[in-house]
Amino acid sequence: MTSLKDLQERVSAPLYLVGGAVRNQLLGLPVSDLDICGVLSPEQISRELDGFFIVRDINPRIGTVKIAGEDASYEYTTFRHDSYPLCSGAHAPAEVTFVSSPEEDAFRRDFTVNAIYKRLTDGVILDPTGGLADLEKRVLRTTRDPEKVFSEDGLRLLRLVRLAAELGFEIEPKTFAAAKKYASLLGDISVERKREELERILAADEKYGVQGAVYRALELLKEIGLYCYFLPELEEGIGVMQPSKYHKYDVFEHILHTVAAAPVHLRLAALLHDVGKPLCYRRDGNFYMHSLESAIMAEQILRRLRYSNEVINRTVEIVRWHMFDFNGEVRENKKRRFVQREWDLLEDIVALKHADSVGTGYFTENIYAEHLLALKREMAQEKVPIRIKDLPIKGGELESLGIEPCLRSAVLRALLEEQADENANRDPEYLKKEAVRIAKEIRRN
Repeated sequence: MTSLKDLQERVSAPLYLVGGAVRNQLLGLPVSDLDICGVLSPEQISRELDGFFIVRDINPRIGTVKIAGEDASYEYTTFRHDSYPLCSGAHAPAEVTFVSSPEEDAFRRDFTVNAIYKRLTDGVILDPTGGLADLEKRVLRTTRDPEKVFSEDGLRLLRLVRLAAELGFEIEPKTFAAAKKYASLLGDISVERKREELERILAADEKYGVQGAVYRALELLKEIGLYCYFLPELEEGIGVMQPSKYHKYDVFEHILHTVAAAPVHLRLAALLHDVGKPLCYRRDGNFYMHSLESAIMAEQILRRLRYSNEVINRTVEIVRWHMFDFNGEVRENKKRRFVQREWDLLEDIVALKHADSVGTGYFTENIYAEHLLALKREMAQEKVPIRIKDLPIKGGELESLGIEPCLRSAVLRALLEEQADENANRDPEYLKKEAVRIAKEIRRN
């Protein structure tokens, strides 16, 4: 990388590439984040790079600075030793001491495979913690006593799960045992950071193409005991059995298999699609209307995790309707109205239906879901109005029909819904008469 070479040439001390970039280079995997470090302070490196690179977000307390070149950006950190409050799980160090070598810096890092250094001056690899051997064995191990490492920063628990899944690595036994022991420290981590790690976990198999990575990550979260500190609702499905004719797994395992079968952009919806089943079973002894309960719970969970309103609304809608016509018994016009209403989300709803079927352990797709997509194609050819603006009659025309302003929106919505029906009459004069009829009906009610 020319920019790294230029960067080294502009400063007065050796720089080191470290972390995931070195690990991935050695594994032959794509490199994304470029973290560099060295003995220079943020002020020094900022001064020496002035006029050649864009330097910003200088944080003298922890020794970090962001550096932007022409074709890449980097995070630079001065060699340091971190001190954390005892067993606090805090993500940020309480005290930072700057040190003079990578050998001293290495032991503040989480896992040995992330503590391998590549000196930019000559390409020499430095391995203070034994990360090269662990790369060879495909094992995740902490750089120090694992109890100490996890007690310092609870977010490392989720990073352990994610990295093990993304890389397809095993977790060294003492590291795994310590993670279980200190699982409660995840509770000290901010909601935002937990959400960010969850999003990466849900895309674990996409990162480096490791088959089964998402399912494994979700299982590891259970085995280590982490769900209760950010998604306790999922654990309620453990041991809740489903009708054996249709389901091979309990609710929890079914959810995991559904997530693994879903497209990446739908995995959040897949994770929450049956979260209401345990509640329904406790209350009613069955799973009737579980999609509605799941949608209600999904909204609560997503708000707790501080997702955007856009993500919440989209995910809740998909969860709410993932059971629509699951058995192919809904009347045609009702299906057509559903397709019209869910026009923009229909492909996602159908994709979740298929993943849900795969998650049963018995089926590969929902055969009735494809009919919804076929209906959408037919309705597009028929030029069925999908939005109010597509109607042949406009809101202004309702005034001339004597329809009050407070009723016009409801009248137009009712007209639009009727237009989804088979052989609907789209003649404007007919629609005016129908608008008057609908308005009278609304007034009566």
